[in-house]
Amino acid sequence: MSSQNLWLRAQRTYRRRAASLFFRRPLLINSERPLISFTFDDFPKSALRVGGAILNRFGLAGTYYASLGLLGGEASTGRMFDAGDLAALSEQGHELGCHTFSHLDSWDTGTEKFEKSIIENRDALNRLIPGAEFKTFSYPINLPRPLTKAKIADYFLCCRAGGQTLNAGKADLNQLSAYFLEKSRHNIQAIKDLIDHNREVHGWLIFATHDISETPTPFGCTPECFEQVVQYSVGSGARILPVVKALEVLAPQACRQASSQPRSIGIVADLARQPATPKPLVSILIPAFNAQEWISDTLRSAVAQTWERKEIIVVDDGSTDDTLAIARRFEPDGVQVVSQKNQGAATARNHAYSLSHGDYIQWLDADDLLAPGKIASQIAAAELCGNNRVLLSSPFGRFQYRWYRAEFFPSGLWNDLSPVDWLLRKMGDNLYMQTATWLISRELSEEAGPWDSRMLSDDDGEYFCRVLLRSDGVRFVPGNGVYYRGPGYENLAYIGKSRKKCEALWLSMQLHIAYLQSLRSGEETRIACLAYLQRNLIHFYPDMPEIVQQMRQTARSLGRELGQPNLSPKYYLVKAVFGWQAAKNVAILMRKIRWSSMKLFDKALFRIESRQTSRTAPKLEEPTAANHPHSRPT
Repeated sequence: MSSQNLWLRAQRTYRRRAASLFFRRPLLINSERPLISFTFDDFPKSALRVGGAILNRFGLAGTYYASLGLLGGEASTGRMFDAGDLAALSEQGHELGCHTFSHLDSWDTGTEKFEKSIIENRDALNRLIPGAEFKTFSYPINLPRPLTKAKIADYFLCCRAGGQTLNAGKADLNQLSAYFLEKSRHNIQAIKDLIDHNREVHGWLIFATHDISETPTPFGCTPECFEQVVQYSVGSGARILPVVKALEVLAPQACRQASSQPRSIGIVADLARQPATPKPLVSILIPAFNAQEWISDTLRSAVAQTWERKEIIVVDDGSTDDTLAIARRFEPDGVQVVSQKNQGAATARNHAYSLSHGDYIQWLDADDLLAPGKIASQIAAAELCGNNRVLLSSPFGRFQYRWYRAEFFPSGLWNDLSPVDWLLRKMGDNLYMQTATWLISRELSEEAGPWDSRMLSDDDGEYFCRVLLRSDGVRFVPGNGVYYRGPGYENLAYIGKSRKKCEALWLSMQLHIAYLQSLRSGEETRIACLAYLQRNLIHFYPDMPEIVQQMRQTARSLGRELGQPNLSPKYYLVKAVFGWQAAKNVAILMRKIRWSSMKLFDKALFRIESRQTSRTAPKLEEPTAANHPHSRPT
């Protein structure tokens, strides 16, 4: 046997003994009849819809150990439960147990983090089903660390582990043994022998599994196998009860004490008696530079958010106009305003974040507007989802001055998407989501890290890619959204002929390609990356040959040569007569003229219409069918 195998065996032996020897809470198994419980970890949909249905046919109920962070998602055991399944579980008489919020490994996770995940799971449950509580717990993945076992004993009536055996004689309430059916799903006789042994010793046999499917994962079993086990258990004469009900048979006095003194023997405090869990705090963070024309409207839209528990922080990045003075007029409304010397938008954003305390982060540029219910709609979706690792997005429409004529054009990103599908669509189809559309949990923000101050352009594109990579996917929340003031050559996103911005864009592009490749390799990724390179080549050609050469080398590594840059046909004649550089300069100049004309025209109409209607400040509403043709694309 190799030294590596010996080391692994030694580790497993140590964990098993350490978990079982320390911090025990004795339970005497002394019942006139043997007991059997059926439990399901992770709570895949099939566990309730198939496994639960089989139990109900026999007049029985089970215990389902849920990690609410998995709600509505996919896991190694299949499609997870949703909010409707939680209601159905209760209606069918089953019990709900705790499995941590994020399905953390019981041995590899530190005790403090593990406890926080238990509390997070409890709070998520109380948001979904006010007054509900977890009374029992199942250790995810591995046996617990001794200190973890000791710490969480104060939260539950009992905690279940594995062990592939039954509980007889003196058991440990902090680590009840269970038998996972999937480990013997091809040996039904071994399971029947254990049921017979449980009958002989009048023990408590706790069965555990995950999914119940005709094509089960390695962690589940088939309906046929499960039904055979249930049927043989019924025939054994055992009382078949969910975990809490079985515990009431074995230790009725302890359970009564838990009901009257919730924390005395380790039950989660009765949520119905506790004060309501505080609603999440949302930090609205606004970097501002020379935004005196817009900052008032932006702050009004932030203050007007219907989500009441919020903080608003403005960081003035060394403005040379009246931006700082105007922002300070909103301090009586609870807006915190700070200033710094001019260091760029990314540094201002990082400064604002360092001052924030929110559970969720709402980024907002100093010239954009939020619909009043934008944050409230996304928080509602987050609570329903119950997963802090889901990134929330919303619709956005573009305008210059007349916000009430903003145009909302749905794109392929206005959907619930996995991180890799989101990036494939963004890069392959030239799509984007505006900065303020996102609502991000602090957990994701911390993991993504700060904004990159090198990014003089596309700083939001690169930043949200990092957030996306650490997320469990994007949840698109239709309805209330963002009013995006753009485009314009004064914007940070405008590149023009700035060499520094072009260098920053190329850096961002390289990172985008690396991010996508880290999620998926293959033909889809190759095609999206090549389209991304080809489309952006125009920014660097012909005046930055060193970057163009790097782009061509990157394209070759992806299996194809880049073609000529994309140029509008209207400039072909200029290119033919005066060359590429002249054609590009004319295209940039014409774009500036067009944007300036649009802006002046819209400003004039806004002033005329404002005088006619006495419209002095935005009172934003949800987009209507006139300017928002699709609330949710198919």
